[in-house]
Amino acid sequence: MIFTGYGSYYRVNLRLAVPVIISQVGQYSVQIVDTVMVGHLGEAVPLAGISFAYALSWPILFLGTGVAMGLTPLVGKSYARGDRMRSASLFKNSLLTSIAMSGILMLLLGAMLPLMGYMGQDPAILPIARGYMGYQLASALPMMLFASCKQFLEGVGNTSRTMTIAIIGNMLNIALNGALIYGWWIFPEMGAVGAGASTFIARVVMVILFARLMFVDTDYRDYLRLFRKVRITRFRIRRLLNVGFPIAMQLFVEMAALSLMAIVIGVFGAVPQAAHQIAVNLPSLSFMVVTGLSAATTIRVSQDYGLRLYPSMRKAMNASLHLITAFTVCASLLVFLFGRQIAGLFTDEPEVIDIAAYLLRFGCLFMVIDGFQGVILGALRGLTEVKRPMYYALFTYIFISGPVGYVCGFVWGMGAAGTWVAFIAGLGVLSVLYGRLFRKRYRQLVGATASA
Repeated sequence: MIFTGYGSYYRVNLRLAVPVIISQVGQYSVQIVDTVMVGHLGEAVPLAGISFAYALSWPILFLGTGVAMGLTPLVGKSYARGDRMRSASLFKNSLLTSIAMSGILMLLLGAMLPLMGYMGQDPAILPIARGYMGYQLASALPMMLFASCKQFLEGVGNTSRTMTIAIIGNMLNIALNGALIYGWWIFPEMGAVGAGASTFIARVVMVILFARLMFVDTDYRDYLRLFRKVRITRFRIRRLLNVGFPIAMQLFVEMAALSLMAIVIGVFGAVPQAAHQIAVNLPSLSFMVVTGLSAATTIRVSQDYGLRLYPSMRKAMNASLHLITAFTVCASLLVFLFGRQIAGLFTDEPEVIDIAAYLLRFGCLFMVIDGFQGVILGALRGLTEVKRPMYYALFTYIFISGPVGYVCGFVWGMGAAGTWVAFIAGLGVLSVLYGRLFRKRYRQLVGATASA
C-alpha cells in the first residue's frame, strides 16, 4: 500500500508541526478577532479600512519574515551535524540582519501612507487604514526580532517553546483588541485603529519573552555564550541572504498577489471588499496549518539532507503531503456546507454575508491546492533550493494569475470571484512546477551518492 511504512514519519512530522500550527493559528486568530470585532462596529467602512491596510502592509512584512526564514534550513543542517558554533554564528548574524531589515520595512511602510489616497479606494476608509498602517510600521522591529528567534528555535527542532510564547502574545493581543477597539475599562476607545495598537504591544511582549528564554534556559544560554566567540561576518550574512532573500521575494510576490486581489476587489466597492476580508480569513486560517506542516517538512528535510539520508528526506515530505491533503479536504467540505453560517459570525450586514458566502466556495478549492504547494515548497527550502521557486512565483503570478484575473473579473463580469479564480489558477501551476523541481533535485542527490 502507498502509506506503508509512514507511521513514524507522521508522528515525528506532527510532533514538529503541531506547535507551529497552534502558534500560527493563534497568531492568525488575532486577525480573525480583528475582523469580528471591527465588523461588529456596525458598518462596512471600518472593516474595509483594515482590509485595505492589511493588503498593503502584509506583503512588506512578509518580505522581512521571509529573510529570517533563511535561518531555519541552515541551522537545521548544522544542528544535525552537531556544529553548535556554526549555529550560534548563524543566529547572531541573523539578529543583526533582522535589525537592519526592520529599518527597510519601516521605510517601505512609511512610503505607503501618502500613496493610499491614489489607489481608487473609498475616501471614507483612508483615515482608518492610515492609522492601522502606522502601528504596523512601529511594530516592524519587534516583529523581525521575533522572527529570527522563532526560526532559530525551529532550526534546532524545538517548536514547542515558540508555540508557548506565541500563545501568550496572541492571548494578550486578543484581550487588548477588545479593550482598545471598544474602550473597555481604563483604555481609550480607538475604534478599528485599536486593532493595530494591540498588535504592536503584543509583538513587543513576545520579544521580551524570547529574550527571557534565551537567558534562562540552559541549552540556549550556551548559544549566547558562544556569541562571544563568533563574529558578524560578510560571509555569514551573505549566506543568510542567499537563502532568505529568495524566500522573502517568493513570499512577497505571493502576498502582493493577495493584496492586489483585495485592492482590485476594493474597486467594486466597500461591501465586496468587506466580504472578501471575511472570506479570505478561512483559507488564510487553513494556510496556518499548511505553514506548520511546511515548517516541519523544512526541518526534517534540512536535517536529513545534512546527514545525506535522502530516501528518509523524501518520505518525510510525502508524509506531510498525506497529512495536509487529509486536512484541507475535510476543512473544505465544512466550509462548503456551512459557508453562510461562517460569514454570519463576522458581520450582521446581509449583503456582505451573501457575497462572502459565495466567495467561500472558491476558498474551498483554494485551500486544497494551497496545501499541496505549501508542503512541497517547505521541502525545497529544506534543500536550500530557493531561487527557482522565487522565479516560478514571479512568472506564475504575473503571466498566469494576472491575465486570468483580468479576464474573469472584468471581461466575463465575475467581479470579486474572478480574482479568486486567478489565484487558484496560479497556485495550481506552482504546485506542478514545485513538484517537478523537487523530483529533479532528489534524483540528482541520489545519483551523486550512487556515483560516489
